Amino acid sequence: MQYDFSHILIDNNEIVDEFIETYTACVKLDGDDKIMVVTALYKEIFTLFQGKFDEEEILDIFARLAEYKISIDIPYTIMSNEIYGLENILISKMPEHIANKDLLMLVKLFKRINNKVAHLYLLKYVDKLISLNNVRRSSLSELVGKNLMSHYEAHLIWLSDLAQHIKDKDKLSFPEIDDSMCTFGKWLHGDAKNIIQNNSKYKSIDNLHKNLHLFAKKIYTILGLGEYHILITYLEKCELISLSIGTELALLDHMMINNRMAKDTLTGALNRYSLHTLFENEYELALATGTSFVLAMCDLDYFKNINDKYGHVAGDYVLKTFVDIVKKTLRSSDVIIRYGGEEFIIMLPAITQKNGYKVLEKIRQTLADTIIMFQGTQIRTTVSIGMMEIHPTLLYKKHFVDEYIMQVDQKLYNAKENGRNTIEFF
Repeated sequence: MQYDFSHILIDNNEIVDEFIETYTACVKLDGDDKIMVVTALYKEIFTLFQGKFDEEEILDIFARLAEYKISIDIPYTIMSNEIYGLENILISKMPEHIANKDLLMLVKLFKRINNKVAHLYLLKYVDKLISLNNVRRSSLSELVGKNLMSHYEAHLIWLSDLAQHIKDKDKLSFPEIDDSMCTFGKWLHGDAKNIIQNNSKYKSIDNLHKNLHLFAKKIYTILGLGEYHILITYLEKCELISLSIGTELALLDHMMINNRMAKDTLTGALNRYSLHTLFENEYELALATGTSFVLAMCDLDYFKNINDKYGHVAGDYVLKTFVDIVKKTLRSSDVIIRYGGEEFIIMLPAITQKNGYKVLEKIRQTLADTIIMFQGTQIRTTVSIGMMEIHPTLLYKKHFVDEYIMQVDQKLYNAKENGRNTIEFF
């Protein structure tokens, strides 16, 4: 189909400058080279609008623009906003006497442009999702004890199959859309009821799973209709819900693993021998579920002075009190490990640095406010903490744990140097 908007779109250079200034500023492209590439492509687009052009010509330029935006990780939503932003600018520049048919043609053209761009983004997204799921499955295969996560692995396979069917526009042998009949659903409505003792957790996972399959049904309904922008949205919802299911199962897995680990007889914290196993499992679970976790090292301030002044028995009692305070603050899926002497490691799964800091700050503040009574004597102490957020992107290597421990230990040292009774983070 051929278009000609040259008779209605005036002051073309003004439109070009206005659009590029507005949308390159919103995206905040880092680097003059990227701005130059995007600007050149948009100038090609505006050049077409100065005369007659075929639909394939404009679609080709937008396809090249979309492929470049994909290569520099610009999300589809931003690209789509740019397309409709350009459409709105062009409409606003049209003289009032222009016929409705010209306006309608312009609107339909931009709908086709957006759909073309959405299709390219969808194809790239499917490939990326399948690749990520392969990494997630690989990380699960390395777990020391899978427990509930072995069932989550089945749904990663299901999600990859769903993505591939979308890419192929294939409704035949479509992944199971009945939430009670997929491999995960059969387990969830069967053995899982006895394994997951927490009823609210079970209901949460069940609801997530039902919503996941609801979007799969919607995908099946519109597959093949060319509604690529809707398919992107639905597939993104499926991935997010799938990761949420994985996170819920991972937290339950943590509780089961923690209950099996040996305890430090003095404080009740887990002992140091469990550190490597727990860290590896947490790393692999975070990689599989696309979440981050917080690692922290804690050291009681001036602890030697407590031992010297009140005796080692009193010092032991202070250590136990600290662990009791920590346990009251942590979730059942969180971990505290006695690393040595008055040093402790805390791991908080499925949490951001911001929220992890809040947890650790509550521990720090509570200890500082606590008067520890030991045999009629009042003892006060504080804790210094070094912390970091870890968001895994690579398969686990044995040396990772030591490297991360060294990093939080450095932050702990900074906390000591900065006056103690504080938290330092990256």
